[in-house]
Amino acid sequence: MKKKVLIIENDDDIRGIVSYVLETEGYIVITAKPWPVEQLANYKADLILLDEWVNKKAGHELCTELKKMHSTMHIPVIILSTSPNIQQIAKDCKADGFVNKPFDLDDLVVEVKKCLRQGSGHLA
Repeated sequence: MKKKVLIIENDDDIRGIVSYVLETEGYIVITAKPWPVEQLANYKADLILLDEWVNKKAGHELCTELKKMHSTMHIPVIILSTSPNIQQIAKDCKADGFVNKPFDLDDLVVEVKKCLRQGSGHLA
């Protein structure tokens, strides 16, 4: 069964390219608006790719909310960011992985596969 990846990303170009690459890797890709956070459980995603800056709000705040909700806490989350301290941000919000922007598409695919194999088990 194909895994479903939910992308929450403001930049249309990044969202389009990442969607294309993941679809060619065999994933089902969906995109969504980040809020209300309760709605995100309805997508039944296997993994969430989350931009650190979403609609003028911090993505790590959304990640923290997702990890607190019973219906989404099991979903691995990968934070995408240009922030120089993204590793610490990802750890603090209990994200399962992170990718620095700009990123190599192969590195993104590797991180997606790694997080899907491991399931939710945020960064140590």
